[in-house]
Amino acid sequence: MRPRVLLSVASLLFVAIPCDAQAPGWVPWDMGPIERADALYFGGQPEEAFELLRTHLGDDPDDYEALWRVVRSTVILGVAAEGWRDQNSWLDTGIGFGDRAVEVRPDGIEGRYWRGAVTGRRALNAAAEYGAELAQRAYEDALTILAVEPDHGGAHNLLGKVFFEIMSLSRFQRFVGRTFVRTDALRQSSWEGAELHLQAAAADWPDSVLFQYDLAELYRKRGRDDEALEAYARVTQMKAVHPSDPMLQKDAQRMLEELGS
Repeated sequence: MRPRVLLSVASLLFVAIPCDAQAPGWVPWDMGPIERADALYFGGQPEEAFELLRTHLGDDPDDYEALWRVVRSTVILGVAAEGWRDQNSWLDTGIGFGDRAVEVRPDGIEGRYWRGAVTGRRALNAAAEYGAELAQRAYEDALTILAVEPDHGGAHNLLGKVFFEIMSLSRFQRFVGRTFVRTDALRQSSWEGAELHLQAAAADWPDSVLFQYDLAELYRKRGRDDEALEAYARVTQMKAVHPSDPMLQKDAQRMLEELGS
């Protein structure tokens, strides 16, 4: 069965670590590889950041700081790619690097978070059984982080999005999954849980464009247009930091026009 592909920005299943840095296209060569990769990424060049980090990891395969950053780039590139094969190529690459990051530093928050993000996004393109397995992995990574950092906005967003995507399935699909696959993510999912965690993410990291956008999407999905309009409006007024932010803001503006008409 061909995987279900969700290409709209509403399907973005990654979150952003807040950063105030906005870098130009030109990056000084006297920076180290990590600093240069961050400058490229926040300057809107995630593929260049990926290539730089991959080359660096060829020389130092256990560099944890490089490992989680390379996963961050694959999430952006996987979502932006056209067609599910190209998307999956980036996302599967990210899962491999994410597994390595967690192996190198099991207690590392960034590595576990970005592994959960890329795994959760890959689940959207997977057939039912494999998708449920990937969603469960993302769910477990989120819970592991929250056990250590209860106010980690990224983990709350990840968990909320897992619940959101599961609850967006038909009743029959959820019934089949809960009956035959039987993962904790499927059993524990609810609209109340999705809202709780997406609200916590937006509150814990209020500067994240994505977190406000995801909350707006939940309100819209639940038919709460007034709350959705308020959240979409906040998205359009926020500072864009990550490469995906302008796309989210453009879509938020479109939703404001549609809901407000």
